[in-house]
Amino acid sequence: MKKNRLIQIILLMPLFLFLGTSCHEDLLENDHSTQHDDEGNSGNKENEQGKTDDKTPQKETHLFTEEEIAYANTAAHEDYMTDDEKRMILLCNLARLDGKRFAQEYLTPYLKQKGIDNQYTQSLYSDLEKTRNMPMFTPLKELYDAATYHAEEMIANKQFSHNSPNGESFSTRIKRFVKNTQYVSENISARTSTKDAALDFLIQFLVDENSSELGHRKAIIGQEGRIADKIGVSIKANSSWEYKYVCVQDFVILQ
Repeated sequence: MKKNRLIQIILLMPLFLFLGTSCHEDLLENDHSTQHDDEGNSGNKENEQGKTDDKTPQKETHLFTEEEIAYANTAAHEDYMTDDEKRMILLCNLARLDGKRFAQEYLTPYLKQKGIDNQYTQSLYSDLEKTRNMPMFTPLKELYDAATYHAEEMIANKQFSHNSPNGESFSTRIKRFVKNTQYVSENISARTSTKDAALDFLIQFLVDENSSELGHRKAIIGQEGRIADKIGVSIKANSSWEYKYVCVQDFVILQ
């Protein structure tokens, strides 16, 4: 079984996580970037500057009410998204709504099944305990297009990176799709296999193992002074690369 790798782009050194690869980058006009790997690849970048059915999943959770699920399910009616992509946004929003209940419903059973318990999971519990009533992510079609573009070009070129093959940075790419941004961030991940893509990718980003700055986690549940509220999620499967599943999460704060 492949070791998961976490690539911290800022330091240009490989680190290890679950069973894939993930990466995070963020930018405040001219900031930095990071990456992570888990059963595939994942990463996050952020830059500050200026299909299915749309039903709420049945029995998605027992600890959140139907009203809370409907409130968090902001992508329910976006017909350009797959069920996995919609569910990813729902799960992100449930964590933002009440991190403690999210941990009880999703994180604890997941980590117990995987046999994972370390300093990163413990710090995640601590962070989720303090996470409550954050603004819900709402999907942005242009941001989805940016995420999909990058997921597809990574697969086509068999290249795991925030930068495009032509050297275009994640921030420049996102701003081609989304105008008037003051903050941009990106998480990417790729996996060799998955049974539950939305949950596998999300838990990987949240645990953010071997990432000293916890950029993936912070992009989802907030950083000091910067809480993105727009999201684009693209999850792509392929048969041409060793990493069979790729996830890109793009985040922005609009001006």
